[in-house]
Amino acid sequence: MFSHFSNLGESFFLWQASQKIWRNTVKALYELPVSERFWRVFWLLGPFILLIERSPADAWVSIICLGFIVRSILLKEVRFLRIFWVKAAFVFWAVCLISAVFSKVPFYAVTEAFIWFRFPLFAMACVFWLGTDKRLIYSMLSTTALAMFVMCGILAAELYFVGQVRGRLSWPFGDLTSGNYLAKVGLPSFLVMVALAVSARPNIAGIAALLSLITLIFSVLTGERINFLLRACAGMLAGLMWRPKWDRYFLLVIIEIMAVFLLFQARPEMGERFVKSFINQLPTQSESRYYRTMMPGIVAFQQAPILGVGTAAFRELCPDIISDRQDLWCHTHPHNFYIQMAGETGIIGLITGTIFFISIIAVCYSAKRRNPDNIFVAVAFIVPFSLFWPIATSSDLFGQWNNCFMWSAIALSLCSTNILQENEKTLDGNIG
Repeated sequence: MFSHFSNLGESFFLWQASQKIWRNTVKALYELPVSERFWRVFWLLGPFILLIERSPADAWVSIICLGFIVRSILLKEVRFLRIFWVKAAFVFWAVCLISAVFSKVPFYAVTEAFIWFRFPLFAMACVFWLGTDKRLIYSMLSTTALAMFVMCGILAAELYFVGQVRGRLSWPFGDLTSGNYLAKVGLPSFLVMVALAVSARPNIAGIAALLSLITLIFSVLTGERINFLLRACAGMLAGLMWRPKWDRYFLLVIIEIMAVFLLFQARPEMGERFVKSFINQLPTQSESRYYRTMMPGIVAFQQAPILGVGTAAFRELCPDIISDRQDLWCHTHPHNFYIQMAGETGIIGLITGTIFFISIIAVCYSAKRRNPDNIFVAVAFIVPFSLFWPIATSSDLFGQWNNCFMWSAIALSLCSTNILQENEKTLDGNIG
């Protein structure tokens, strides 16, 4: 199925499709007042701003949140508050604030709980303001894909000039979050590419398969195991969601497995890290690193089962929490969203937070059921489904850097609910 990459007709079709997205973006912008154009352009630049550093990324999120709040107040547009997932977000936030008030470090916990809400608020701004036009949603998907390939180019440069350090890559941030960017910011576009790879006409499928495979290989090269698994599993699920051709699907899976296997053969130290070391560290016995890292969150829940030790307060209180458990380790968070919610916000926070997560998945999945012919809508629910998967290790639920990456993807996925079903011929998936 990947044998005719040189077919100029198909390449020209792809070029036409990208040109159409660009023209539609310009047209959509010019239909808006000048002030609104500024906000849309600022939003579309987000994936590149996220490539800079955490402070510019957080500023991007925060400025959009403030703009949304001011706009909603001035125009008295509060209808979005009736939406269930929005209500669930506010309820969970209220529990986080109450938990923080009763923490041993109330000022720190309340501050962290208060400012965390900028991330769900950012998603609301995207869904109910910036991402209401399908043309701009497709433009954001394209921008995200382009930024993902820029990241791959940066990592290729690091690999050439510096090489891996202890099996990891860290450009352009200087810390070990490059794979996190690929896995989260780039996830919506990656899923569309995988769906095209197993569903579109042969040459488009070949190009989509090659591009998705390249980004997956770079996920391996970053050395981030969970983020690689997240992308690989989410990609396999995406391949099943939109008109899959089964021979292509199984061929793509085999090719990706073989590519990773050959990479491990070429770099045995990576095979050691991704297979043997990973299996040995699973939290199935008390000597496991994951067990020693996650268990303090469970101990925190046992000590404060109703409201927890306080939102984001685990990092401050962990030494006291495990003072009589020298076999456990203190990190800034217990590396699992649900254990963290239980430990920091108690059973009430665990329940309300889980409902909040499920409501986001459900609204995206409902959009898929209403509009199954649109390729992006068909796979969008996989983004929150995979990011909120309960048994995976995960980054800090209330942290800055992880949330900038994660909520940019969740917000874009939620925008799929704004794409209505219609009959139009586009790039093998009504994406134009």
